[in-house]
Amino acid sequence: MKVLWFANTPCGATEKLIPDHYLGGWLKSLEQQLVLNNDIELTVRFYWEEAIEPFRYKNTMYYPVFRPGRNSKTGRLINRILRRDNDKKEIGELVKVVNTVRPDIIHIHGTEHNYGLILAHTDIPAVISIQGLLSPFSEMYFSGVPYCTAIRFEGIKTKLLFRSYSRTIAELKKRATKEREILSHTQFVIGRTDWDRRITGLLSPSSQYFICNEMLRPAFYQFTWHKSLFNNPLQIVTIMNSDLSKGLETVIKSAEILCLQNSVTFKWIIIGLKETDELPMMLKRWLNIDYQSLNISFYGLKSETEVVEILVNSDIYCQVSHLENSSNSLCEAMLIGMPVIASFAGGTDTIIENNKEGILFQNGDAYSLAATITELSKNFEKAVKYGTNARNIALKRHNPNEIVSKQIEIYHSVIQTTEKK
Repeated sequence: MKVLWFANTPCGATEKLIPDHYLGGWLKSLEQQLVLNNDIELTVRFYWEEAIEPFRYKNTMYYPVFRPGRNSKTGRLINRILRRDNDKKEIGELVKVVNTVRPDIIHIHGTEHNYGLILAHTDIPAVISIQGLLSPFSEMYFSGVPYCTAIRFEGIKTKLLFRSYSRTIAELKKRATKEREILSHTQFVIGRTDWDRRITGLLSPSSQYFICNEMLRPAFYQFTWHKSLFNNPLQIVTIMNSDLSKGLETVIKSAEILCLQNSVTFKWIIIGLKETDELPMMLKRWLNIDYQSLNISFYGLKSETEVVEILVNSDIYCQVSHLENSSNSLCEAMLIGMPVIASFAGGTDTIIENNKEGILFQNGDAYSLAATITELSKNFEKAVKYGTNARNIALKRHNPNEIVSKQIEIYHSVIQTTEKK
C-alpha cells in the first residue's frame, strides 16, 4: 500500500535535516513503526524553508515543498506585514506531489494548515487526522489573559516584527475559517477524544469518524516513575509552548497562592519556555511578579531523554491549558506513571478519568489548582495510586502494535469505502 502523508514537520527526516533540534514528536514515532510493515510504502510531504530535492532517508521517501518568501527572516516579515495568502500556488505544488507519488491513500495530519484543500483536487482516497481544532481554539485564545491586557503588555519588539497578539488572533481566525472549509468537504476523520468527535461531527456531519490513538516518543515507554516519598521541596512540572492559551498565567497565580498560604514548599519547573521569551516577559509585566520569588524555573526546550529524566525525578505533572484535544505531554507523563493534575478542557476528560487516573480541576481556576496540589502533596499513597492507574491506561491506549494495526485497518477501510462510492 502506497501511503502519502501531509505533515506539519519533517517527521523522521528531522534527524537528517536539523539533527540538533527536538522536532519529530509522536508522528516520528508512528512513522518508524509503520514502515516496519513490509506492505507499507510511505512518503512524507512537508513544507520547508529551503529548496531541497526529494530524498529517501531510512525507509521513507520525503518531499520537501519550498515556500517562496519564507526562507529568510526578511521574507517571513514581509509575509506577515502583507498577510499574504499563497494557498493557490502552494496547493498546486501539493497536487504535483500527489500526481508524482500516486498513492493508494492520502493521510493529512491536522487541519491547521492548507493541506486539506487538496481534497477538492484529487479523487484519491483521503483521511484527515485531528490534532487540534482551530475554530474552538480561536474562541478560547484570550480566556486566560484578556485581549486588551495582552496588547498592552506585549513587547515593543513583538509589535515591530508584526507578531502582536492582534495579528495572531486575526491569523488564527482566518485559518479557522479555512479549517471549516476543509472539514465541510472531508469524508473520513481520525480522532481520539469525545471533544474532537463531537466537533468534527458538527463541522463535518457527513464524515465517517475513526478512533486511533497517538504513538508517543520511545523513551517514555522505557522509564517508570518510582518514588518512596515526595521531594522536599515538592517538584511540579509543566510542559508548554509560547501560545497564550497554554495557561502560564494560571501557573503564576497558583504559585502566588501556594506561597501566600505557605501550604506546601515547592519548585515549579516549566519546560519549553525560557524566562526571556515573549510570553513569560509579558506576563511578568502584567502581573508584576518575580519568577524566582514564586519558585518558578524555566528550563527551555529539552530533548526527549532530558524530559524523561526531569519527569521521573519530579513529583506531580500539571497541565494548565485552556484548551487541549489530547495533550501529548500529559499522555507522556501518564505513560511513565506520574501523578497528574490537568485542567478540565477540551478532550482532557477522555484522557483522564477524574479521581482515578489523576485529578481534573476547572480550567483557569488558580485557587482550585493550588488546593489540588496541596491536597495531593499530603497524600502520597493516593498520588502513587493515581500514577499507577494512569500508566496502566496509557500503556493500553498508546500500545505501538495496536496503533499501527488500527492505522492500517483505517487505511483499508477508507480505500474500500471510497471504491464503493
